[in-house]
Amino acid sequence: MDSLLPFSLLLLLSFFASASAYNVRAIFTFGDSIFDAGNNHFNSNCTAQADFAPYGSSFFHHPTGRFTNGRTVVDFISEFVGLELQKPYLEAQIEVANGSRKDYPTNGINFASAGSGVLRGTNQDYRVTPLQDQLQQFQNLTDQNHIDRDLLKQSLFLFESGSNDIFNYFLPFDPPTLSPDAYVQAMLAEVELFVDRVYKLGARRIAIFSLGPVGCVPARALLGAPVDRCFGKMNKMVKSYNQGLDGLVKSMASKYPGAVGVYGSVYNIVQLFRAVPNRYGKG
Repeated sequence: MDSLLPFSLLLLLSFFASASAYNVRAIFTFGDSIFDAGNNHFNSNCTAQADFAPYGSSFFHHPTGRFTNGRTVVDFISEFVGLELQKPYLEAQIEVANGSRKDYPTNGINFASAGSGVLRGTNQDYRVTPLQDQLQQFQNLTDQNHIDRDLLKQSLFLFESGSNDIFNYFLPFDPPTLSPDAYVQAMLAEVELFVDRVYKLGARRIAIFSLGPVGCVPARALLGAPVDRCFGKMNKMVKSYNQGLDGLVKSMASKYPGAVGVYGSVYNIVQLFRAVPNRYGKG
């Protein structure tokens, strides 16, 4: 297991290091709470919010809509390649509409929405923005020439989503109609459609992040799952989904000429952190 950590990190770091060397001009981000920079905060109809303490306490020193006490993975990547942090799409949209800014940012935009999934119906009662609508928001900007097509070729596209879909599969009050395998395949079909559309819109450097061990999150207790160990059935679905994502990335080079894809292997890294926290400054 130890060998997986350096390999995964080296793969991602080499991708972003090469991106930095080749003058990355923008980052466009899609996904859920792992990446959300505040879109839900600017959506007055959304009930999935992070606009209270301790969110934002350790870096920004106030809530920003990020579902973390500090920065997100995207924030760190942006700093690594020398870009200012990207604005949430809905914040930029409000600023353009009220005239406080002339046009949309040129360093990229964050479309991620906490609580959303790759399946359109996931957590829609919270009024989150599903992946399909995030993609439509991006396409609207390109169609209306708010984003320079040449910029897209020098941009990074980051994707992470699926944990909410898998968690919801086990909700006791909404039993699934699909088998676990069929459900995962439906999720992967949506991700494949996403990659196909962003490529056709101009994306060439795409990073697909896997899910962590969702079956180990404390919220599993809400499902009646054991609290003294991880939820094996849930993690089995996560692993199947991650394998599908890995296969999708491996097929990019042949399916999408000129595209460079990278798979962010998160699952094993998180499990290593959990197994030996003292090695990584925790515990």
